[in-house]
Amino acid sequence: MFIKTDFEADWTAELRRIMEDDWAMDLAAVMPQELAVLFFHAGKRRIEPRPRAVKISTAFACPAEYQSRWAALVVKIEAGDDLSPHLSLRIEDVMGKDPLLLDWGVYHLHLGQAPHPKNQSFVERTGPVVFGFPTVDAFHAIGVYEHGAWSDGSVIEIMHSNWPHLTQRAQIQGTGMSLTQNYTDEDRGKLRAVGINLITPLSDGTFLFPVGGGYSGNGISAEGVIASDRERELIKEIQNQIHAQTDVIEQALRAEGYDGGSEVIARLNFNKGAIWVTFEGFTATVPIE
Repeated sequence: MFIKTDFEADWTAELRRIMEDDWAMDLAAVMPQELAVLFFHAGKRRIEPRPRAVKISTAFACPAEYQSRWAALVVKIEAGDDLSPHLSLRIEDVMGKDPLLLDWGVYHLHLGQAPHPKNQSFVERTGPVVFGFPTVDAFHAIGVYEHGAWSDGSVIEIMHSNWPHLTQRAQIQGTGMSLTQNYTDEDRGKLRAVGINLITPLSDGTFLFPVGGGYSGNGISAEGVIASDRERELIKEIQNQIHAQTDVIEQALRAEGYDGGSEVIARLNFNKGAIWVTFEGFTATVPIE
């Protein structure tokens, strides 16, 4: 029996489907070999919908005219609604950059309520935006900043002083450390723009690697590169597992009339977190745990 597989192609097709159908991305200029990295880069820039408790920093202050809008956003966060309409318009840009996120792990959310006049998948844009750090079960509201304050050092200082556990994995271990040059907020913005990752010194003497995982020279998430490589290896392992079960699979297909000599095409399938293998022309399936 010969089983023909190309699970990487099946996986890539599923990533493309999500990016085009669910995320409204134009992939016409994307090369197939780039797709997986860009998928994880795009996913990094979105917040997974799930209920989260809202935790407020001691420095958080919302302008009075935006209080009701912030309250409405809190309701959405706690309910686990999709927050994509409040995120940057660039989340639909496959190559979209977000240095605030990739450096410090911080998202910015617009406080609009009416639909955006040019793209109704989003809310209207606002000058003040909420800076926050979501985890699995909480949204840490750092503050309300003017749109564009992406390199304001108070953002990471407030996050670290209120929730040091959020920066713990990025902390550089050691004593007596110092930097040969301290960069201003403006410097940080310029260096981010050309793809340079920076160590962040904090007022309490802590030094941080990029909390958001950092970025490559073209602004793509470094974590996205790692995640795509890891997932590709997992897909290869699944494919190897199927070939290792040829005898068992042949027995199951013979029960459906398989002649034992024909080539069988296996496909890797995805749906709502479930993964399974099907065989063209047969009903037998192999679930992947």
